[in-house]
Amino acid sequence: MYMKCPYCENEMIKGKVCSNGVLWWKAETGDNVSLNDEGEFVGRINGYRIAAFQCENCKKIIIDTKDVCRK
Repeated sequence: MYMKCPYCENEMIKGKVCSNGVLWWKAETGDNVSLNDEGEFVGRINGYRIAAFQCENCKKIIIDTKDVCRK
């Protein structure tokens, strides 16, 4: 899969953001989003992981949260 950086338009590198524990996004509104696209059970056993794209030029990471568990 290919993604162009929205900041500099260079090609981004596909990978995963990983954590040994729960990886969360907490909005100012108080809503929590568990950043894990490999299933809740797998996340508990192997750590949480979510697909992401990194731009080596801008040092930005883009995460698509369409497949995450919302709490």
